[in-house]
Amino acid sequence: MFKKIEFFDGKKIEGWQPFLNKLSKDNASGILLLVAEETKFDYEKIQPLLKKMEILVWGGIFPEVIYNGSRYKQGIVGCAFKSPVSIEVIKNLKRFKGIIPETLISKNTETLFILNDGWVNNIPWLIETLYEISRKEMTYIGGGAGSLIDMKRPSLFTSNDYFAGGAIIASIDDYISIGIDHGWQTIYGPATASSVKKHILKSINWEPAFKFYKKIVEKDAGVKLTKDNFLEVAKSYPLGMLKYDNEIVLRVPIEFDEKNNILLSSEIPENSILMIMKGNPEKLIEAAGSATDQAKTSYENKKKTSPTKALIIDCITRALFLKDRFEDELKIIETKAGTGVFLFGFLSLGEIASTGDKYIELYNKTVVISLG
Repeated sequence: MFKKIEFFDGKKIEGWQPFLNKLSKDNASGILLLVAEETKFDYEKIQPLLKKMEILVWGGIFPEVIYNGSRYKQGIVGCAFKSPVSIEVIKNLKRFKGIIPETLISKNTETLFILNDGWVNNIPWLIETLYEISRKEMTYIGGGAGSLIDMKRPSLFTSNDYFAGGAIIASIDDYISIGIDHGWQTIYGPATASSVKKHILKSINWEPAFKFYKKIVEKDAGVKLTKDNFLEVAKSYPLGMLKYDNEIVLRVPIEFDEKNNILLSSEIPENSILMIMKGNPEKLIEAAGSATDQAKTSYENKKKTSPTKALIIDCITRALFLKDRFEDELKIIETKAGTGVFLFGFLSLGEIASTGDKYIELYNKTVVISLG
C-alpha cells in the first residue's frame, strides 16, 4: 500500500518543496501528510506547493506523530501510496446528510482510510453510511485529527482547503490488515446508559451520571472526584459499551457539569450497556502486542508474505495514561511486527477500524495496528 514513508521537521518553509518532491517520485499515486500539532504549519504558504503537485495530497493535524518507532510533537510524516487512491471531502459533519457518492468505492477498492475532526459529532452516522455502501470484504481504518491545545483549530487539509469539523475519506485499491485491542479491565457492570444526548451522558441506571460514576470510581481510587482532579482521575477509569459479541468499546469521560452530566469524548447510543473500566499499564502494553499479532496473522494469511510497514493509530489518552511506559507499547509493536517492519503513524482523538467481517466502530483509548 505505502511506497515510501519520509519525515520532515517542518522548521523551515524552504524544506517543504524537497520533502514533497521526494514523496511524489517513482509514480506515487497520492500523499498523506501527518502533522504533529506543535509544528509550525502555515497553510497559506504551504498551499501553493500542494496545488503544484500532480497527485492527490491530503492530511491532518494530530497531537503527536510516530516515525521509525519514535514519537514526535513537532514534524511531519509523509506517506506516499503506490496503489490507486481517490478521496472524498466532507467539510461539515454537523450538516452531514448521510450521502456519500457510491463512485468513491470501485470494484478494486480494498481499504477505506478515514480522517475526521476528533472534536465533532456525527462520526457514528458517517461510518454507518460508509458501511452501507461498502463491500463486506473491505477493511476500514482511520482516526480523529485535532489539537489538544486548541480544540477549534482546523485539523484537516487538502490542496484546496484547510478546515475544521469535517472528514476526508480515502478509497485505496490495496489491502492492509487490521488488529484492534485496548487492554482495559472491567471493575463494574453492566449498567444502562439510561439518558444520553450524543456525547452527553445524562444518567446511568436512571441516576444522574456523575453521581453514579463517582460512587464506583471514588471507592476504587480512594480519592474524591472534583472539578479540579476529574480529568486526571478519569483517564484511568473509562466507560465501556458492551457490544453484542462481548467486545467492549471505550469512551473517555472528559468533564462533568452542574447537572451531573458527564461529557464523553465521543457519542454513545441511549440504552447502551455500560461497564466501568480501569487501566493497568502491563495489560495495555500486552493489548498492543495482541493487536499486532492479529494484524500480522491476517496479513500473512491473505498475502502469503511478510509485511514491511506498520501503521499505528494509537489514542493520545493511552499515551497520557502510560507516560514513560508508552515507549514499551511501541517496543512490543515493533517486536511483534517482525524484523525489518517500519513503524509510523499518529496519536489520535478516537480510532476507526473494522477487519471487514464486522461493523465499523468508533473507538477511544484503543490501539489499531495496520500492516502492509
